[in-house]
Amino acid sequence: MLSIKNRDYFMVLNALITKSFNRINHSPDFHHSSLVDAAAWLVIGAGIFLRLRQYTLNLSFWLDEAMLALNITNRNFAGLAHPLDYDQGAPLGFLWLVKAIQTVLGNHEYSLRLLPFLAGCLALPVFWVLARQLVKPVGALFALLLLAVSGYVISYAAQVKQYELDMTIALLLYLFSMRLLRAAPCAKCPVGGKDVWLLAGLGALAIWCSHPAVFVLAGIGSVLIAQAWLKKDRRQALLYGLAAGFWMLNFAALYLIQYRGLASNSYLTGFWADYFMPLSAAAPAWAFDSLAGLFVIPGGLQGGWPSFAMLALFLIGLVSLFWRDTRSGPVCTLWVGGWVWMFAISLALTLAASSLQKYPFGGRMGLFALPGLLICAGEGLETLRVAATRTAPRESAAFTAKLHLGTAAALLLAGVLAYGPSTLAVDQAIAPKMTENIAPTMAYLQANYRPGDGIYLYRMAIPAFRYYAPKYKFTDAPVVNGTDLHLDRQNYAAEVKKLAGNQRAWLLFSHMTDPEYVQDREAILAAANGMGVKRREFSQPGTLVNLYLYDLGP
Repeated sequence: MLSIKNRDYFMVLNALITKSFNRINHSPDFHHSSLVDAAAWLVIGAGIFLRLRQYTLNLSFWLDEAMLALNITNRNFAGLAHPLDYDQGAPLGFLWLVKAIQTVLGNHEYSLRLLPFLAGCLALPVFWVLARQLVKPVGALFALLLLAVSGYVISYAAQVKQYELDMTIALLLYLFSMRLLRAAPCAKCPVGGKDVWLLAGLGALAIWCSHPAVFVLAGIGSVLIAQAWLKKDRRQALLYGLAAGFWMLNFAALYLIQYRGLASNSYLTGFWADYFMPLSAAAPAWAFDSLAGLFVIPGGLQGGWPSFAMLALFLIGLVSLFWRDTRSGPVCTLWVGGWVWMFAISLALTLAASSLQKYPFGGRMGLFALPGLLICAGEGLETLRVAATRTAPRESAAFTAKLHLGTAAALLLAGVLAYGPSTLAVDQAIAPKMTENIAPTMAYLQANYRPGDGIYLYRMAIPAFRYYAPKYKFTDAPVVNGTDLHLDRQNYAAEVKKLAGNQRAWLLFSHMTDPEYVQDREAILAAANGMGVKRREFSQPGTLVNLYLYDLGP
């Protein structure tokens, strides 16, 4: 038997839980309440802290970052419009913005990473403002939490890469277009010409700063034109058509300047081959598998059942949002329905581009679509939460009980799915990964280097070494640049022989992230062991950077 004190405690606890569930389940203004906003800002604050933590680590540039950083720092603004070295590709506007920041603040990691960092932080509050217009509180908070703690999204906020800006631009475009969708059916606040031309200008700027913005704008333009046409507002449809035409002119100009070269780059086409949808009967299965994969990279969930559970929530949410649209009448006046059409069209066009091998569908290239995927998944969670109540009268005790049970189940599912990414994000903040942090090794090499020493660079170490060479005073050091000989590793001996006779020869390796690269390293070291004697080796704990000193003298 419970004591009176314990019974009172459980009665109070039950009342608090019931009151909270009632607020979630019945309050039409709950998703604008102070409690939900407080929870959202707590998640946003945590997400910004995780990004700030990654940014302030100030790690060395890893392979891809170093290659893009070399292009930005070694070229002027006009030079960035030409095909980039190292088979790199980035939007011209992004390159110019980073170059401008680097020119003002100096050439270092903080300045080159500043734009992605700011974009990554801005994305969180913008996402919340958009999500709470589309999805009820439980689903919106769930989606926000996953975006805030995704390890990939956090990491890209501290890299000299465009993917974080892709996502933020997509969110801003959707948010502005939602304003137009909500104003369109309102006689008191109709869409004016200034709004349309502002959209035209923002869209053109987005095209120059983000490659996938063209897919987002195609969805936005299609829906806005269709909405105006169905309302028989020919003038509005014409204005939106002119805006879309302006976007097309900007895209055509950028295609001639930059996209044409990227599209014809055989290395990039081969690198992203797995992310191009096949033109065969396997296309539907490939598309569903790729959608599930986006919840892993860049979504941050584990593969297997979590990613397919999110895919199921996404599909349920997508259908639910479409269903809301059909109940709004023949004219698309409900902004929720308008948005889901925008997003669905952008996904369909991205898939079409991938089938033509023009844009990869998946991996980090799909980061721009992640917010939309999470919003739909949040709607799916909300749909499941209230599904069981449809069999009970709305004001009945059974309705309330089923709603409480559905809410508890939804919260449990959300917690299980968010647990893995959340714990990984916390672990990464406490013990960050520094696998390609080459700075300690470069400092060690500088401290122990003697004039006349030879240096061999494994091919994956070349970009980072070149970027940091001026800082560590190796600009004029004699260097042997390795090449890709993994198909016939015996030929690595010929490269090592270029340092033969040198009593002090340094061998530097980085980006040992793949078995192929490790096997290359072992082949090169075997060649060096056959020619001389290893005197010293250095590897900073926690990194995949290796430095060896050999005596290759006679």
